Amino acid sequence: MQWPIRNLILIVILIALALTACAPPVPGAAQINEQSIQPTATRNIIYVTPTQAPTMIPTVVPLTPSLTPSMTPVPSDTPDFAALRAQCANNLEAFYTSAGEACLGQPTGFLCNGGLPPEIAPEQITASIALPGSLVSASDVAWVRGESLMTQNSGGLMWLHLEENIHMNGMLLGDVEIRDVTDRSLNLPQWQSFTVITHQQATDTCADLPMSAFIVQGEYGVASRLVINGVSTDLNGTLVVQTENDTTHFIMIEGQARMIVFGQPSVVYAGQQVNVLYGDETFSSPITAPSEAMPLDSDRIAHIPVTILDRPVLLPQPGYLRTTANVNMRTEPDINSRLLYQVPSGEVISILGQNTERDWYHIRLGNGETGWMFAELLSGEPGFVETVYNATPAPPQRSGRLGSTGVVNVTFGSNLRSAPDASFTALTTLPQGTEVELLARSPYSPWVKVRSALGEGWVALFTLETRAAINFLPIDYDVRLPARPTATPNFSYGGGHAYPNPLGGS
Repeated sequence: MQWPIRNLILIVILIALALTACAPPVPGAAQINEQSIQPTATRNIIYVTPTQAPTMIPTVVPLTPSLTPSMTPVPSDTPDFAALRAQCANNLEAFYTSAGEACLGQPTGFLCNGGLPPEIAPEQITASIALPGSLVSASDVAWVRGESLMTQNSGGLMWLHLEENIHMNGMLLGDVEIRDVTDRSLNLPQWQSFTVITHQQATDTCADLPMSAFIVQGEYGVASRLVINGVSTDLNGTLVVQTENDTTHFIMIEGQARMIVFGQPSVVYAGQQVNVLYGDETFSSPITAPSEAMPLDSDRIAHIPVTILDRPVLLPQPGYLRTTANVNMRTEPDINSRLLYQVPSGEVISILGQNTERDWYHIRLGNGETGWMFAELLSGEPGFVETVYNATPAPPQRSGRLGSTGVVNVTFGSNLRSAPDASFTALTTLPQGTEVELLARSPYSPWVKVRSALGEGWVALFTLETRAAINFLPIDYDVRLPARPTATPNFSYGGGHAYPNPLGGS
């Protein structure tokens, strides 16, 4: 009996196992396919990699999170205007320096080219004026036009030094054309009458780029009678001429001028301008009298390189002033600062700036001297003064060696003295040809303080050859005074005792 019972139990177990294997899956149960399991790259999770064979300890694989992909900067199409303007300013300064060294101090009666080759008539003299420093006789030139500034880091920059009987020097700044239209039948000298046309250029990337202009300077203290764009002009100073559409702008930056059209005069002082209308693009025949004088447009004269003019000047603010009584001129906007002069009533003065409280004006007298005056003691027609400061700014100076050196040019040499007058002790004698460094100027005499290999001291200005802007040198107010009294200055334009000579040379 035992064997059949054991066999029966074994059969029942086998039948149960078979039934379990054939049973359908439970609804909702997950189907697991170990072959299809793949780890998913999820940050900062440690995964257990399943294996096909049983193992006592699972294999642990740490996944390192990937870093953020590096981005290569995409070049911007927007230009760096600040860098472009800085580069332009540097290029302009270098250009002005090289052009000034080539042309300042050249003889009268010539046109000197300081920049790119100009267009010129007659054409046969084109090659003669092509290089910087080239000279052609002014009498050979009928018409000339310069290039825009900063063309090939250079541009149009020329000086017209006319014969003494005209008493005029001119500078062509940028794209300017001038044409001699003098009527020779009247036996007038060439360039007594001429036309000016200026062409402006965009200045978006160069904040220091000036507007194109023809800058006319009369001989200091001598009236120059000219006809400019059909306007009879009695010039005592420095005049900026620009054209725009149908208008010529005559802008005074030094001295004064009288403009006459159709017998109607208009007087314009430094800091003012007048405008004249024309009927065609030749700018030879005005159709109106000059406008009333008005405060100048500062934008039109901004950034003019005054240090490369034959006679450097300081650019004025709009309008002008006049002393209403005897007015003290001081070194600073403070009644306790050093007294320079007492300027008599009625003197016309130009405006350089104001202090921040706007109760003092920084001014320039007609003879070139500068200082501060109390605003309540002045009248006139001032415009809005944009330039404000409390400390007196140092005037600009010619760039490079032109602005700081001179050479002894007298055969007997120049006495180097302890103070700026012949009554003071002679320290030594500087031989002819000695180069000196210019340090300062005297407040009361035409002497300059210099440094040389033989020592430091004062020399008479007439013994030096220099192209520096002497009136822009600092004044040594602490220098000793001579025992004898000094001359009383004449404060008007062209007046004496402007130390040094406002011509800027010897």
